[in-house]
Amino acid sequence: MTESGPAPFPQRWSHTAAAEPAVATVIRRRLHHWTLELGVSNDLVDDIVLGVYEALANVVEHAYHSVPEPGTMTITAAYEHRTLTVTISDTGTWRPPTPTTNRSHGLQLAAAVADDLLVDHRPGFGTVVTAVWTDPVTAGRSRSATRSS
Repeated sequence: MTESGPAPFPQRWSHTAAAEPAVATVIRRRLHHWTLELGVSNDLVDDIVLGVYEALANVVEHAYHSVPEPGTMTITAAYEHRTLTVTISDTGTWRPPTPTTNRSHGLQLAAAVADDLLVDHRPGFGTVVTAVWTDPVTAGRSRSATRSS
């Protein structure tokens, strides 16, 4: 009888839930744990989680403004070929930022912390936000080594 090691850590996960602030917080915690398990440094994990949380908050704030019940959002995260790709999608109606408020900077913040951010408004079908971090495991290790020196 041979002893087997722990199950391999999933390189992809997806979750669909109500577009509500409390749910976005739960997803943020799950993403934090998952990226740490991948071996991403704490500092880079914080950037990833911040960017994704801002995109989730964007769904909560803008996607379902004209419906009485919360809609849904789907988050998919995948680590393949040394690239972390996180996609947040909804089926709501896009509401552009209101120029009279000092808000709606979430996607700008998400773009600042990601290597690449694409926002695809699909009229009648919702919005898809895709954030990409290239080689986050190695980049995280390089950041740590630089700070230790």
